[in-house]
Amino acid sequence: MPRRDPKLCAKFRSHVENWRKYFRDNIQQYHDYQRFVLGSQWEDDEENLLHNYNKIPLQFNKLAPLMNHLLGEQMMNTPNLEVTPDNDVIPEETVAVRQALVKEISLDSNAKMVYQLAFQQAAIGGFGAYRIGLDYLNNKTFNQHPTVVPFRDPTRCFWDVGAETPCKTDSLHSGFYARMSRALFRKMYGIKVESSIPPTVMETEEDSYASFEWNSNELVTIGEVYVRKFVKTNLYELSNGEAIEEKEFNELESYTMPLAEGEEGEPKEYLVHNGELVTITRKRPITSYKIKHYKWAGDYILDETDFPSQQTPLIFVDQNSYWDKTGKQICRPFVKDARDAQRFVNYLGTQIAYLIKISRYDQYMASRENMKSPKTQLLWRNPTVVQGVLVYDVDKIHGSKPEPLNPPLLPPTLIQQYERALADIQTSTGIYDTKVGEQGNEISGAAIDARTKQGAYNTFIIFNSLNRAVAVGGEIINEIIPHVIDTERKMTLDMPNKGKQAVVLNQQADVYGSAMLNDMTQGDFKIRLLPGASYEGQKAEGLQALQLILQANPELFTLIADLYAKNLPLADSTELVNRLRTIVPPEIIEAGKTGKPVPPKPQAPDPAIMVKLQELEYKKQALQQKAQKDGLDYQAELQQIENQKLEIAGQVQEQILRYQAETHRADTDAQIAHAQNIVELLTRPNHVNQPVKQT
Repeated sequence: MPRRDPKLCAKFRSHVENWRKYFRDNIQQYHDYQRFVLGSQWEDDEENLLHNYNKIPLQFNKLAPLMNHLLGEQMMNTPNLEVTPDNDVIPEETVAVRQALVKEISLDSNAKMVYQLAFQQAAIGGFGAYRIGLDYLNNKTFNQHPTVVPFRDPTRCFWDVGAETPCKTDSLHSGFYARMSRALFRKMYGIKVESSIPPTVMETEEDSYASFEWNSNELVTIGEVYVRKFVKTNLYELSNGEAIEEKEFNELESYTMPLAEGEEGEPKEYLVHNGELVTITRKRPITSYKIKHYKWAGDYILDETDFPSQQTPLIFVDQNSYWDKTGKQICRPFVKDARDAQRFVNYLGTQIAYLIKISRYDQYMASRENMKSPKTQLLWRNPTVVQGVLVYDVDKIHGSKPEPLNPPLLPPTLIQQYERALADIQTSTGIYDTKVGEQGNEISGAAIDARTKQGAYNTFIIFNSLNRAVAVGGEIINEIIPHVIDTERKMTLDMPNKGKQAVVLNQQADVYGSAMLNDMTQGDFKIRLLPGASYEGQKAEGLQALQLILQANPELFTLIADLYAKNLPLADSTELVNRLRTIVPPEIIEAGKTGKPVPPKPQAPDPAIMVKLQELEYKKQALQQKAQKDGLDYQAELQQIENQKLEIAGQVQEQILRYQAETHRADTDAQIAHAQNIVELLTRPNHVNQPVKQT
């Protein structure tokens, strides 16, 4: 139910106007560069002047394709987020589920589109923005979940001018505003509230970026603001080494330990924390934050809720700023240094086209006598006509005939300056032909790689800025999760090394509710950014590396079949990975994580023993022949020989078994070494990536 609060609403409007006054140059610059790169690159007075000289203002936009290239590169390099617990008491499976949940929310397809829009805004206009919001899963549930929300126009966002962090999530207030038709506003909030919001009188043109038309006869401005307030509390250290805040401390149950029989003194007081008896070892005051979310229009507060985070959820995406001597932030669009070169390209292209336009189309020079007859004049009337034979009349007086004219030549300086302007665009952006896939002046592969890497260095700053903003959004989502995902909920998550799985969050483990599986309401986690190629980009790089390995040695496929399938560009490769994993020896899969040095090659059974065994066989056969010839009984000697054979055969069998075991182990260790080398090849960075520092 809307409530009237003129004082608070006036305060919110002053926040907006103070920000617009502080940021007015950046706001103007944002719209100028958006129009220049994506729209018209000519000013009105320039177009009028060219038209007065009968020149057509042509546009040869080289910056928009460069922005498309950067945007495509960003799509392939969306960073990964890693969730790590602050302590070791959280089950490993719960940590994996928490990481999968944060990534599902932060890096789903909709979130990636939001990041791409913010990246484009920052690259072209100097800054962008997005926010973390809360929404219901559908209209038939009370379950909420965090969402990543874009802004079509970041100049309608505002922050505290005293914010210190690059993403401005430490602002004491931040928000945004939008326009709504009065007809729709009347249906949503009632005619009484709508009629009490009169049109705003416009201020002077000089101050239009601060005080602007909040409401008109057709539109009403609705603003949303997040207010961050300090909350003083205490931090308690428990005897088990854990630290908890005062709110959690107040919820702990106390337990009085009874005295043993014959024991004197006062019973000792304990607290019950996670089923363990603990005491307080020390405490200290700390500062926490509480965020209120308001929606307002005119002098009415339309909605008021608590936002469960320590940071304001409006995230500023910077391209590359500096602060002037007055302390004002000056944003620099990525294409700022290339704008004049682009304008020069347009000027030169327009002038070249004008010279071609006014050039004569005559192909011959001839006297009047050469085109004296009417039929000849008809043929020569249009100089652009191309025909097999062009007849002419003979000039009997001077004896001349039509002479061909050379086509008009463009001034060489114009062509040179045009090429120079194109080169200036490349040097000012650091994006050369080779980086966008075109043929450059580099010849060797090393030269091409060096030029591509040089361009990557120049574009690293803008990618790093977006990565930082994505990580901050992940932090806020991680803070929200325990407050909004606090009941049993079934979700499909992309679990590490398992693929898509149905996971039950906050699942009750017993009928008493004393234990919880995949508990998202407990534990402290940190968000760490893993820069570099995105998951899809890593798969493409991994597949390329595996293909190079298999080209060198195709027989290695049985050792890396599951890795090969995992990197294929398939929507769901889990079944294929599971099938191909069956052809990889289990010991290879198990040992691929650790690896062991290859032992020395095992020795075959001793040949001397085999010779001795053969000699005994010959001796036995000779003794049997002699027994048949002499008719004597040699059973005792035969038995003695047989015993010796059995003894030697036992030694041979033992050596054979030992040889087979050692051979198998050697082969296995060799395969492990191959697998380890492959893993090292796949995980070896092909370029240096510095970790993104969080401020």
